[in-house]
Amino acid sequence: MEIKKLTSLATAVTLALGITACGGGGGSSTTASSVGTSSVGVITGFGSVFVNGVEYQTTGTSISRDGSPASENDLAVGMVVEVIGNANGANGVAQRIIANDEMEGIVQANTVAPGTTNGTLTVMGQTVNVNADLIFESKVAGINSVDQIAAGNIVEVNGFGDGNGNVTATRIEVKAADLASYLASHSDGMEVKGRVSNLNSTTFMLGNMTVDYSGATLEVNGGLANDLYVEVKSVEGINVDGNLVASKVELENEGKAGHQGDEDEEFEIRGLIATGFDGTAFIIDGTRIIVDDGTEMDDMRTSDLTPGTEVEVEGRFDANGDLLADEISMETEADTEIRGTIASVSSSGVNTGSITLVSGTVVLINNDTVMHDSRDNGMTPVDHFNLGFLDNGDYVEMRVYTAANGDLVAVKLEREDGNT
Repeated sequence: MEIKKLTSLATAVTLALGITACGGGGGSSTTASSVGTSSVGVITGFGSVFVNGVEYQTTGTSISRDGSPASENDLAVGMVVEVIGNANGANGVAQRIIANDEMEGIVQANTVAPGTTNGTLTVMGQTVNVNADLIFESKVAGINSVDQIAAGNIVEVNGFGDGNGNVTATRIEVKAADLASYLASHSDGMEVKGRVSNLNSTTFMLGNMTVDYSGATLEVNGGLANDLYVEVKSVEGINVDGNLVASKVELENEGKAGHQGDEDEEFEIRGLIATGFDGTAFIIDGTRIIVDDGTEMDDMRTSDLTPGTEVEVEGRFDANGDLLADEISMETEADTEIRGTIASVSSSGVNTGSITLVSGTVVLINNDTVMHDSRDNGMTPVDHFNLGFLDNGDYVEMRVYTAANGDLVAVKLEREDGNT
């Protein structure tokens, strides 16, 4: 077993994931309150669907992915989703689950050094920040880690964006080695979302990418305008001028970045602060969050509301579509990394319990623990992995924190090839 303290850079990446390991809970009860709520966060596990510490039952749930009907099999750990349903503590029933990626497109540059997991990708002019807690998958042979992604590869990025070309990735999946291979199974082409800027009669900007829409189909009521939030699709890719050639431009989310709700609708979001507190508000995933005298700050101050900090916000939408925060709390970050072989597994729910390593170290698992199967030893990884799939002798890597009572609690657990 190997235990090591994380550096300040490594601890910060837990915040970027939009996840925590506080709260938790377990059990398989589907009892829920009669009050419907909306909650945005990262999928941390399956067996049901786990989001923001709640185990949501999904029988009869309507699921969509990027605007198309989907099933639970189309969801994956690390995806940012909105769950609409009922919840009571750590248990809930999901009526709808909405999953939308930030982009699916061609990589232009990769600054992640070999053997590391910290740096940036440039994907169709958008800056994608990656870190040690990223969930990584690849459908392309020979690409086994984020540092091996090359210019020309096609990737899907899930995460928290600011709408202006900056995304902190929670999940990256390599979809194809090149555009031609990708288009063979994705006839609609690549896609990227963002706010329109520098609009003229033939081009506009999304982040740092110039989009040539001169030959595109426009599905934008009232026409294009600066600051509209749109999705651009492309089957031609990037031309010799370095511009993304659009085949279609669609209004996304009614033209507004962030999450929308009716006045007085309850809403919860757990994610990464994109734009820090300006004395009135800050922004998470495009949603403007208002802080006033009625906002309860849970063991934190407004000076803590800085870019890169991960928080959970509970509140209600006001008449302007902004989220008026009732309570804001800062999430617990991991400070230790543990690797070792499992001696025993104890469970009290689908994804709650503990594992004991051969060394004798005991680590608690709860509803907030990100569960991912990353084996690459000829065995097919489990897509919807949870505590029940762990066996004695499995080798795991965990990021943990120490609770007030001294218990070690896992923020993230990955099953790996033995002793790699």
